[in-house]
Amino acid sequence: MQPVVVVLASNERYFPGLYCAVASALRHVSEKRSVNLWVLDGGISQPSREMLQRLVDGFAKPVRLEFVAIDESVFRGATLGPGESHMTYCRILLLRSLNVPRVIYLDCDVLVFRDLSKLFDLELSPGKILAAVPDSETLTLGDDARKIAGAMNLPSEGAYFNCGVMLMNLDALREEHFFERAVEFLNCWSGTYRFWDQSAINFLLHRQIAELCEHWNRASWRFDDQDNNDLNCILHYTSSAPWLVETPGPAQVLFERFAAEAGLPVNRRSVQFRISVRQRFWRNAVAPLRALVFPIASWCWRLIGKADKSAAYGKVARYWLDYIRNAPRRRRLHGQRSQEISRMKFELHASPLA
Repeated sequence: MQPVVVVLASNERYFPGLYCAVASALRHVSEKRSVNLWVLDGGISQPSREMLQRLVDGFAKPVRLEFVAIDESVFRGATLGPGESHMTYCRILLLRSLNVPRVIYLDCDVLVFRDLSKLFDLELSPGKILAAVPDSETLTLGDDARKIAGAMNLPSEGAYFNCGVMLMNLDALREEHFFERAVEFLNCWSGTYRFWDQSAINFLLHRQIAELCEHWNRASWRFDDQDNNDLNCILHYTSSAPWLVETPGPAQVLFERFAAEAGLPVNRRSVQFRISVRQRFWRNAVAPLRALVFPIASWCWRLIGKADKSAAYGKVARYWLDYIRNAPRRRRLHGQRSQEISRMKFELHASPLA
C-alpha cells in the first residue's frame, strides 16, 4: 500500500513538541502501512536529530525519516510569527521542498491518538485541494482580517479553518501557483492579517477547503472542557506550547505524562516554565476583579453609544463571570481527570528511550 506521508516543521526550541508529535503519530498509524516522515528543519541540533532517528528506528513499522533544510528569508517582508521568526510559514515552503503529490501536515504542538492512514486515504471532493477542521476560536474570515476580506471581495462571515492539521493535495496547489500567490499576499498585507500562513491559506483558498470532522484537530481547551478523558483525536495545543509553559488542566497533564513515557520529560524547572506558573497564579488572583470591572466597562461604553465596544467588553465580562462561577466544579473535575491521566499507559515500549 502507498506510504503515509507526514510532514512537520520545527526548530530546536520546538523539538520536544516535535518529538512527542512523532512518537504519538507513529504509535497510531496502522501496522500495515509504512510511513514517510519529513521534518522541515529550521535549526534542529545534531543531537536532537539523532534522538528523533533513534525514536523512529524503535518502531516496528517501516519509517523513513528525512530532514529538509529550509530558508525562511523568502518571507522577510511578512509579519514575524511566534518566537520572532518566520518558521510559521513552513506550511507554504513545503510546496517547494517536497516532490510528492499529497501529504498530511501536522503542527509540532499536537498529540496524535487516531490512525493517520485513514486521513491520508481520504478522497477530496471535486474543487477541494485541502482538508482541515474549522477553527474553534477564529470562526470567520472577518474575525481574522475584515479589511482583507473586503479588498478580496470575500464574505466576512466565510468559514475559517485551523491549519494545524491538514490533508494537502500538493500537485493541485502547485498547479494554482499557491506558493507565489501566498508570498505576494503575506508581503503585501504584512501587519494586517492575524495568523500568518494560516491567513494566506484561508483567504487564498476560500471555497477550496474541505471540512474535516473535529476529532482530526481538537483544541486543547476543548479537551479541558470535556467531562472525561476520551481521546481518539488529534489533540492540538493551540494556546501554548506545553513543554515551555504551564496551562493547568487535563491537556497539560496529558502532555507531560506522554512526554515522560516517551523519554523526553518536560523540564518544569526551566526559567520560562517557572515564569508561566507565576503568571497563572496572578491570573487567578485577579480573576474576581476582572469579573467586576468588565461588566462596568461594558455598561459605560453602552451609555456613550459605543455598541461595538460595549459588546466586546460584555463578551469578556461573561467569560470571567463564568470562570469564577465554574471554578469549584472545574477544579474538582480536573483533579479527577488528572489522576486518571497519571495512570495512563501509551504502549511506547517500541521506543528505545521509553
